[in-house]
Amino acid sequence: MAKFKIKDGIWQVLSEGLKLYFTNFLKFTQYMLFPVFGQVIGILLIFGLTGWFVESLPVLAEEHAIFNNFTTISVVLIFAALPGFAIFLKAFWDFLVAYGALNSMTEAVITTGRLYDFKAHNEVVTRHCAKYLGLLLVISVLSIIAINPLFWVLGLIFFIYFILVFQVFTFEPDCSIFGCFKRSFYLIKGNFGRTFLIMFVLVIISHYVLNAGLSALFDITKLSEFFKGILENWASTLPLADINSSLAYFKLPSITALDIAKEVLSSSILFVIAGLTLPMRSICWSLWYKNLACVKDENNSKKKSGK
Repeated sequence: MAKFKIKDGIWQVLSEGLKLYFTNFLKFTQYMLFPVFGQVIGILLIFGLTGWFVESLPVLAEEHAIFNNFTTISVVLIFAALPGFAIFLKAFWDFLVAYGALNSMTEAVITTGRLYDFKAHNEVVTRHCAKYLGLLLVISVLSIIAINPLFWVLGLIFFIYFILVFQVFTFEPDCSIFGCFKRSFYLIKGNFGRTFLIMFVLVIISHYVLNAGLSALFDITKLSEFFKGILENWASTLPLADINSSLAYFKLPSITALDIAKEVLSSSILFVIAGLTLPMRSICWSLWYKNLACVKDENNSKKKSGK
């Protein structure tokens, strides 16, 4: 691992991280295009093709007796969903791989000043596939537990302490799955507040500032109205009467097709922005990892030599 040369400070880490991200913006964006938009395209294909089939079913059933059979309908629906599901699954896996590969890319940019050969960086993760899947499984279990409102505060605390597990996985390949969590906890210990502040700044930039900018651009160019129209037409095919009846039972406000269209559009914009800026966050966390690792390991060496 290259020796970290930035002073032990969060603002230096953030400024250097943003600099590395924006100077290599096109390369990082190129790398993230399929993992992000592949998921969007996959979902659109799943709902588009299955929706088209369901909408055309009355006509098909009238013209072809075979479409009056439940088994036939089920098989066609499965085959209609398969192309979109395959694209979504591949893009989703590539997105997960990016969490580790982007750390390797950061190392390459720091040491060589160049970013190329995405396949080689992906192999940093894929050649330890079983261990990586195990890491993701543990993270998923912890995330499911943290969803419970009773564990929100505790979940946030442990999220901060374990925020460097992907960096440990990448830069310390000999670490076991639980060793990655243990090492991350060790590095963050004594640096919780500063780590939280880095996370807060990165979330504000990627999830709010850039999200608001893209949303404003959509409004200015009338793209919002265009997509809202398409989504509203789709939402109008949903059983809104039944949904609103259930909401009324729980004394919740009813929803309209336009409400759903607005929510889906805003969520999609946020997902795209958050996905495309994953490199920015990974770079900053890689720098922070290097910072803490260098400082703590150096202090440990001094303590051992002092003995």
